[in-house]
Amino acid sequence: MLEEVTRWMISFFKREYCKSLYKQMMDSFFSTLQVKEIPRIDWFSLPEKVVNPYIFIVVFLVFLGLSDHAVSFIGTLGIVLAILGFFAGTYLKNFKKPTLPEKYFYPLLALFILCAVGMIFDWSLFQKISFVPMVLLFLTQKYTKNVFLLVFLASIVVLSKGFWGVALPYVLISLIFLATTIDGKVFDRNVPVLAFTFLWVGLLFWGFDVLLFGGFPLLQPEARGSLDVTFTMLSHALPVGCVMAIVVTRNRTSSVLLVLFSVVLMALLGYRTQVVLVMLASCFAAFLTKVITGTEVTALLTATGGLGLLLTSLRDIILQTRISIVEAVQARISVTVDIYDMMANTGGLFGYTKGQVHVAALSYFARMMPRVAYSPRRYIAEMVGMDVSATSTILGPLAVDFGLVGIFVGMAFLGYVLSTLYQRKTPLGISLYCIVLAYALIGIETGIVDLEVIFIFFLSFLYVLTLKK
Repeated sequence: MLEEVTRWMISFFKREYCKSLYKQMMDSFFSTLQVKEIPRIDWFSLPEKVVNPYIFIVVFLVFLGLSDHAVSFIGTLGIVLAILGFFAGTYLKNFKKPTLPEKYFYPLLALFILCAVGMIFDWSLFQKISFVPMVLLFLTQKYTKNVFLLVFLASIVVLSKGFWGVALPYVLISLIFLATTIDGKVFDRNVPVLAFTFLWVGLLFWGFDVLLFGGFPLLQPEARGSLDVTFTMLSHALPVGCVMAIVVTRNRTSSVLLVLFSVVLMALLGYRTQVVLVMLASCFAAFLTKVITGTEVTALLTATGGLGLLLTSLRDIILQTRISIVEAVQARISVTVDIYDMMANTGGLFGYTKGQVHVAALSYFARMMPRVAYSPRRYIAEMVGMDVSATSTILGPLAVDFGLVGIFVGMAFLGYVLSTLYQRKTPLGISLYCIVLAYALIGIETGIVDLEVIFIFFLSFLYVLTLKK
């Protein structure tokens, strides 16, 4: 019944969309981007495998090598586990989930319902117990779509009442299970719609952000903290749309114009992360779709790396006029690695803050932890006695929240998502791979703690779970 209603709703919206002005605008936009292409520079070629998931490990090791500070035993063990976890994750792409006989479906369903009722009396205990029959129900592969769609809808109702701790785990788990029942071609066919939507949503909220701020934050960096958090986050949809549009159009001239447009707008907001993201992800996407040559991708990546180093060291150069760019970068990396080392020793084996650093990415929850969790990086800064936000490498937040175990699992997740997306040569697969890889490379220093980044990683994870046939 639910499946039939869902199918009818999708069919209805599809008919309405085909007749809509929005589709006409989208078709006109992409047809406009098909212009005469600029000449190619092709002095030498590079294999496509150059942009593979293992580039993350190479950059990560180079980053650590630039630090001139020693790392403790626990910190070193965390780095080793991170690398092992990443490699383990790349092999999980071939993992086939186990199955249970269908005869266990109804007993497990009854046990799950009993746990749901038990949560009325002790939600914390019965919630944890309920995860066992919930996972086993999924492994029976019977009525998966109907059961978990009901769980998802019921959880959304509970979530709307403000019971985040109760409902959120069920929302996430049911989404993961439902993703395995969906044909990925549904999303692959609609990449132009996604690209167009992301571009205009990002542009719209960039405009709102600038108007509310009353100028360009780049020109007033001391006041950047007054930017609206929600508007700023939604404006970051622009780089995502830019990468998708490059994959859709595959036009050299249009790609250059889209990248320049996105870089300028993101730079005016005063955030170097988004500038580097646009350049890195767009470069990867253009290379994988053969929009640019090996010569051009080498030049662009070199320029992007140089720009990233300059933006990273600019503040130190301004404050300490006698320090060189190399010394400024090395000092920054050393401090970041030192903070990671502190987080690793604080977190130990199973973690100290038990997820609070990552939860602080949601401003609603951050406000519930005054003086501590204005944001994940401010949370870490408070823990090490700093007055500003602090970066602790990609491993720091995982270490302090979930310990060495969390480092291994988190990096295995990253390896799995990157390697699986890399195998998907669809337009959406290429787009998401380039965006996730770019965010992961940037996150080597900054960490993966921004809400929109976590959201993109989760959506990418859901996509790789969809059916490939």
